[in-house]
Amino acid sequence: MAQAQSGVCAEANLHGLHLFFNVLEGRDEVVRAALANCERLQNELSDRFSESMVSSFVAIGAQYWPHIYPEYIPEELKSFPHISHTEHLMHSQPFDLMYVIRSDREDVNHLFAQSVLHMLASNVELVAHVRGFRFLDGRDFNGFIYGGNAPHGRFKRQVALVNNPQQPDHQGSYIHVQRVRFNIDAWQALALDEQEQIMGRTRLDNVLIEPARENSHASLAELTNEAGLALLLDQSMPFGDVFEQGSLWVSCSAHGSAFDAVLTSRLGTPTNYDLWLDYNQADMGAAFFAPSVQFLNSMAESCE
Repeated sequence: MAQAQSGVCAEANLHGLHLFFNVLEGRDEVVRAALANCERLQNELSDRFSESMVSSFVAIGAQYWPHIYPEYIPEELKSFPHISHTEHLMHSQPFDLMYVIRSDREDVNHLFAQSVLHMLASNVELVAHVRGFRFLDGRDFNGFIYGGNAPHGRFKRQVALVNNPQQPDHQGSYIHVQRVRFNIDAWQALALDEQEQIMGRTRLDNVLIEPARENSHASLAELTNEAGLALLLDQSMPFGDVFEQGSLWVSCSAHGSAFDAVLTSRLGTPTNYDLWLDYNQADMGAAFFAPSVQFLNSMAESCE
């Protein structure tokens, strides 16, 4: 029976470490075999530091997937959309692998990352890494709760995981990532009422403002399906220091088209778009698929 990787639907943690790799030429099969150890690493760290609530997942880049798993390509897997028709430019930067590690202890994340680097050894290049952390009670640096309509409990799995029992992509998840940097000075110059109108929710208690402003973030980003569930499971985390603040937006979905639908809605038209876009800039975007534990294991065995 297929089992999703622990980090896809994990509850929020205090610390996150996001590693982005490119695989060196000719090392595809070696990496494919190594990825079968992901669940072992997760279990070892989880047993050793049970109080830290460690979780993790590895995801394979859309453009790299055919090189490492040519036998089966998830039906809706495609590259991150290239946005060039709007003043809100969104840069794409494909990666071969993304490894997400989260826990309530930053030292545990560090130990986990060292184990990942040892596992992948000289077969990959670490291109980027982003350390995230929980800010206040789950807020972005703009002061608002992120993922205002996020699903909870069993609904997380319905939103984030592919339900396709007869296919290898069962219990996998389509992952989209954007690194976004905020213009905090411009945002903080706004009055609270204007901030709330832009976000479409109250800042203090995260209540949806009704009637909703048609170009608010809530109206254009918090899309739902016919069952009333959010299209995306938001697993984002703020990152930053005293010089800059931003957020690594990580979305998980059972459908590869869900992110495109939300992004298209947010960009809208030149006169009707998500106004929150005026206060942030995405400088990195990538698309991945996080397969089930069983998929990683079976693919490793098939290349032995």
